[in-house]
Amino acid sequence: MREQPSTNPDYCAFDVGGHARYRNSTQSHSSTIPAPAATLTALPTVSRTRKLKVRVALATEEAGNFIAVEKGFFKDVGLDVELVTTQGTPGEVIPLVAVGQLDLFSGAIQAAPVNARTQGVEVTIVVGEGALRRGNVFHIYAVTKQLYDRGARSVSDLRGRTLAMPSDAGIDLLELKKVLESGNLTLDDVKLQLIRLPDMPTALQNGAVEAAELVEPYATIATKQLGAAVPLVAGDAIVDIVGDNFPISVIVVGPPMLKDPALLEAFLVGYLRGARYYLQALKDPAARAEVIAILKHRTPLKDDKLHEQMTWPGVSADGTFDITKLEEAQQLWRQRGEIKQTVPVDQLVDFLFVTNAARQL
Repeated sequence: MREQPSTNPDYCAFDVGGHARYRNSTQSHSSTIPAPAATLTALPTVSRTRKLKVRVALATEEAGNFIAVEKGFFKDVGLDVELVTTQGTPGEVIPLVAVGQLDLFSGAIQAAPVNARTQGVEVTIVVGEGALRRGNVFHIYAVTKQLYDRGARSVSDLRGRTLAMPSDAGIDLLELKKVLESGNLTLDDVKLQLIRLPDMPTALQNGAVEAAELVEPYATIATKQLGAAVPLVAGDAIVDIVGDNFPISVIVVGPPMLKDPALLEAFLVGYLRGARYYLQALKDPAARAEVIAILKHRTPLKDDKLHEQMTWPGVSADGTFDITKLEEAQQLWRQRGEIKQTVPVDQLVDFLFVTNAARQL
């Protein structure tokens, strides 16, 4: 589940940066990492307990952060991590990260921070979180039950239809573009309507829109609980179109954290332990029950039945993703006037710190 405010295209987190550079920008980071690590020994720690403030979205793909706090993974490396869940657009939060009033910022990929980078605000993506991964694709493209019953059964049948999206300036737009191309359509062949994710099931039910990109748990609510929508493209069929490990959300830092690599890597060790425990929960019923309890505590999703019915989000086990998707997204945002210029991807992303952290697990 991804937290979204109204229809503001600046919402959700995604940021840009400068200081440390990604060491191998020509390679694609789409590989899958091993199963969750066993009990850790000799964890790296900071010299004294440090408090960090991390802005997170109230979303299931934030599970790595929630688990790391609840299970003490951050404390194991000498960190007292406060998860801040107040609303805020990138334009409001990026300056706080840049000057260290917030230490890290987590959320969905948007165009607004690219614009910030061109204005000299230096923040850097250091780890990928939620992703569309084979077996854990938590997006679907659906039409209303009425439209489906009238014969709309494929992507090509979306021509001329009103389609709900949470933003027209996020990486979701690249995803939608690729899905439409699979039916020989373009973005100009549909009528985009920006709607908050929680409002989409009702909008489909009452006919306010004819189709939607639905994100869990709203995909399950719309299709299984309300019976208001029928999927046209879902599950691994989306991965077949957009590619595996398609990035959805990331963690971002500013210059103050980049100047303290030991502190940043300690945080990432804790985060990766949380992410890998989440991945363990996808297969282990005992771990799954524990993670559900954590998510019920940390997010608005309190319904046990929804947790059982929905597709759980994919999460990157090593914190990397295919950075070429950022290049494609920027080209699309520029074509549609969301950004004035693109930023080289090796200035947006630095996976050195999370790679070092993964070696310590």
